[in-house]
Amino acid sequence: MLIGAAFCQEMARQRMTMSAASSPFSQQMARNFSVLSEEKRCMKDHNRRQMAAKFEVKRRLYKALVRDPELPNDLKEKYRYKLAKLPRNSAFTRIRNRCILTGRPRAVYQLFRMSRICFRELASKGALMGIKKASW
Repeated sequence: MLIGAAFCQEMARQRMTMSAASSPFSQQMARNFSVLSEEKRCMKDHNRRQMAAKFEVKRRLYKALVRDPELPNDLKEKYRYKLAKLPRNSAFTRIRNRCILTGRPRAVYQLFRMSRICFRELASKGALMGIKKASW
């Protein structure tokens, strides 16, 4: 117990000296953390896409049966329950389009699967085939 408390105090002391010094090492750690969090978000989105593809047929079938006006209510309730029991990440509404280069969730062109910022940079460099800047 004493070793654990001493270790925690030592780590807190080091953290305070690192933040006070604002060393490049701490900045590098912060950058690495943000990169890892972006990768994690992209991986979560990728897993959601796979689950959505896996459960697509079941989800559509249950939805069609629930909406059928000729089925009795008890059967509809049964299929509504089955639909609710499917994993939440298997719904297509939980999928978020992200940039394949940066993981940015907003302003993503579906055709290129990249954000407007990356698209503009690559187009300016001439890295995208068939894309050129329009000028008057």
